[in-house]
Amino acid sequence: MVLVVVGALAAVVGSQQGPRLRDVTYDPTGLVSKPAQRVILTANQALQPVRAADVRVRPAAAHTVTSSGNTIAVEFSGPLTYDRSYEIVVAGVRAPGQSSTGTLRAEVRTGSTDVLALVPAGSDGGKDRIVRRSLDAGGATTVYTDTGITEFARLGRSLVVVRDVGRGGSAVDVVPLSGGVQDDTVPVEHLTLPTSAGRVTALHAADDGASFGFEYADTSTGRSADVGLYVVDMTGTHMPTAIAADGKPTTGAVPMTVGQWAYVPRTESALVRTSGDDLVLVDMSGAAAAVRLGSATTLHGFVGSGTTAVVETGTGIEYLDLTDGARTPVATPAGSTDAPYLGRIAPLTDATYLRVVGTVRADGTLDQRILRVEATRASRLAVTLPADAGVTAVCPSPNGQFAAVVTRSATSELVSIVDATSGALEASVEASTVDWCGALPTGDEVG
Repeated sequence: MVLVVVGALAAVVGSQQGPRLRDVTYDPTGLVSKPAQRVILTANQALQPVRAADVRVRPAAAHTVTSSGNTIAVEFSGPLTYDRSYEIVVAGVRAPGQSSTGTLRAEVRTGSTDVLALVPAGSDGGKDRIVRRSLDAGGATTVYTDTGITEFARLGRSLVVVRDVGRGGSAVDVVPLSGGVQDDTVPVEHLTLPTSAGRVTALHAADDGASFGFEYADTSTGRSADVGLYVVDMTGTHMPTAIAADGKPTTGAVPMTVGQWAYVPRTESALVRTSGDDLVLVDMSGAAAAVRLGSATTLHGFVGSGTTAVVETGTGIEYLDLTDGARTPVATPAGSTDAPYLGRIAPLTDATYLRVVGTVRADGTLDQRILRVEATRASRLAVTLPADAGVTAVCPSPNGQFAAVVTRSATSELVSIVDATSGALEASVEASTVDWCGALPTGDEVG
């Protein structure tokens, strides 16, 4: 996390005898990628308690306010918009025992965003590449290259990379980064897998970089055995450990079977749909007992706050509150469910989502479109899709402002980054996936 500290003595409006703004502290990247992020305003003297009504944010963004001593904390409910200035104005601030008041005024600038994309080697051979593509600049920077890359995930200041090494086997490497690219001065860590040969799929990493997990199948005998969920604790031994049927990491245990799984955003917990369609909330650190949350036939994704999942059952699609297990139906207004093909839901907010729907052409191919669905209406997102390609994934950005639309044809793959409200194209890269898709639940039914 990189904090910005802005000196702000000149930002005082009002009586010169009233409190003055000394500095402002915030994390530009956190403001656009995480909820409950704070901007801290520090005055030059102690303040009387500040009321929420005294604080105004422009453009408007849901927030709460706390104050103590000479600091005021403005905490935002959800991620803010990328690359945008927000003004925070605190009116009528007063020091204890003084009558003079002042107005504190600060401007914060949120961070921009980029994506990491997997660019497969061309038909003429060569190496696969993981590249960084910024949305506010052209071109892409190569982060890492190797052969046989199948999956990757961000892990703090490192990358976890899964490679196909042939004969049904995989390798897992932890690649150190410096300045956003591979750090050639630090060796790549090659993990020891649970058996002499095995296949790794469904890779996911915790947001805090403390752990990552994957589905593992022992292929040392020439067939898949003991297929299930494993976790790697990056604060410990770095050895893959099975998540047992009781939801605890246990060395040598038979692993929990997986239909789909993913880390709950901004936590060390994972939501697992087992092969028997049971839903289990697993603490991957082993610090807490697993929580059973009923059943589901599909995990669609998570609402940005991270405490709510979107799940499908035999009777419909529901929001699942991961704190208490409560379920409420997802809105399905007219036009959102009447197509022959209904794809996975990509939640943007707790009331808005994107969904791929489609009809079958006369030649048997699928004519797809992307819908933006709100509480009372469904409208087509104005995204131009290649006529000869199918949509394989729609992956929201962490703040729901953009979406990555992944398409594949017989000869090429493309990731288009579009505005999730208008459909306007922001950037594109010829790649098979981007890291935003790593937040979507995956499992042995995929790929």
